[in-house]
Amino acid sequence: MNKKNVLMKVILVLLILDLCATGGVIIYLSGNHVSEESVTTFSAEEQVSRVTLYIGTNDKDTYTQLISLDDAKETVNNICAKYVEGYTVMQANGGWVDETGMLTEEETLVYSFTDVEEDALVSIMDEVLHELNQNSILVETSDTQSFYYSGESRF
Repeated sequence: MNKKNVLMKVILVLLILDLCATGGVIIYLSGNHVSEESVTTFSAEEQVSRVTLYIGTNDKDTYTQLISLDDAKETVNNICAKYVEGYTVMQANGGWVDETGMLTEEETLVYSFTDVEEDALVSIMDEVLHELNQNSILVETSDTQSFYYSGESRF
């Protein structure tokens, strides 16, 4: 064999060994190797309720967007701030088939709340319906577990 063939075989063997070592590390890391410290961090999980509101921005009378998405978001943010201590907002695009069979699409604001009081939620929705001239708001509820991770442990 010439030097080039020997060198190629050595490189191939080294690549195979490297792949085997990498695979072993991945298998080890994906196993159940959780330290006691991380277990105590996650024991602070608690069952909470999450409410998500899907708020359209098309006017209910004209089916067109009369207020900019940024202005609608500012309006809803201000309403939320009166009733809750915190929320998460995202922007989305949505569509539905209306009562006449026509597909209607609009920009949508998605607000999520954790453990919100029902009266606060109803107040928010009532004001939003009025201020954005909406027919309805889609409300989604779920029970979930959550916790705050503060960087004190490793996974």
